Amino acid sequence: MNSTSDKKLAVKTALLAAIFTVVLLMLANYFFNHSWNFFENSQMRTQSFSVQGTGSATGTPDQSDVSFTVSKSATTAEIAQQQTNTLMNTIINDLQKNGVEKKDIQTDDYNSSPNYADDGTTILNYTVSEDVDITIHDNSKANTTIDIVTKDGAQNVSGPDLTFSDAKQQQLENQARINAIDNAKQKAQSLAGAAGMHLGKVINVQENQATPPIYPIHPIPMLFNAKAAVSSAPNIPTQINPGQNIVTSTITLTYQVL
Repeated sequence: MNSTSDKKLAVKTALLAAIFTVVLLMLANYFFNHSWNFFENSQMRTQSFSVQGTGSATGTPDQSDVSFTVSKSATTAEIAQQQTNTLMNTIINDLQKNGVEKKDIQTDDYNSSPNYADDGTTILNYTVSEDVDITIHDNSKANTTIDIVTKDGAQNVSGPDLTFSDAKQQQLENQARINAIDNAKQKAQSLAGAAGMHLGKVINVQENQATPPIYPIHPIPMLFNAKAAVSSAPNIPTQINPGQNIVTSTITLTYQVL
């Protein structure tokens, strides 16, 4: 009798333990899921406030580009090439004396072609031309650089294209960002105060696509023939005024609203 009762008691105990375990698992799953959903819903209910600020930084261009062409025509391609090379070497030597490094003198295009008579078949002569671009890291030498290549006989002298070096561009961009963030913060405080909102911490910062430098003062690029320039004003040096360029930045700040 006692054995049968013990067996029944053991079965009941095991059954109750199983039921308790199932209920416990269900409760744990319920509270876990609802606790997680509560966290998500609280995030979704978090209010935010965004404001956009702009900033700028101004600087004098510290780099420029000057381009020109050397071209010679002769009865043979070889002679035209020799004459072009001779003139180019003269220009390069004079530029180096003026402080332009060889690595900053780059050939953009080199061309050798025959010149035909009106019949389209008879070759009159050959022309060899070379297009060159110079990078000037000291804009105080832009004037003399243009004068040198013009005096030596270059053609189609163009420039200077005034720009910022990579280092100065980065410096001005960083300053423009700082100014844009300060501007956005001032706007946020002003708008929040007027609307009766209480701002919390900044939860997101976004910079709009960078804008290229603005050129409020930019000299007109010069394009002229060397012989014409020398004959019209042989003793008057070229005058280049770098002026100032502006780098701008636009920043969007997103605040948590308390």
